[in-house]
Amino acid sequence: MSSVDDLQALELAVGRVLDATEHPGARAPSLLLTIDLGPRGRRRGTIAVPSAAPGDLVGRQVVCVLDPDELLVLGVRSHAYGFVLLRPEREVEDGSIVG
Repeated sequence: MSSVDDLQALELAVGRVLDATEHPGARAPSLLLTIDLGPRGRRRGTIAVPSAAPGDLVGRQVVCVLDPDELLVLGVRSHAYGFVLLRPEREVEDGSIVG
């Protein structure tokens, strides 16, 4: 299977951060997020974002990988800005599929 096939096999959706709290007991500084995926319900996931304050993330839309076992929030590791969350260019319906 090619890497294009691997990417197309992922289910990506947009969700809105409802809650963000520090993740106690994590190996590295990270946040535990509650994300609203519209008709797909609410899910929890973690992100390693040492520079982000939890309150700064609440209300933001983010791009997520929907996996049966966990929710992965996507971002870019920037030398200048650290971990930058991927998000849509403009507001869309929560739960919208990326494609």
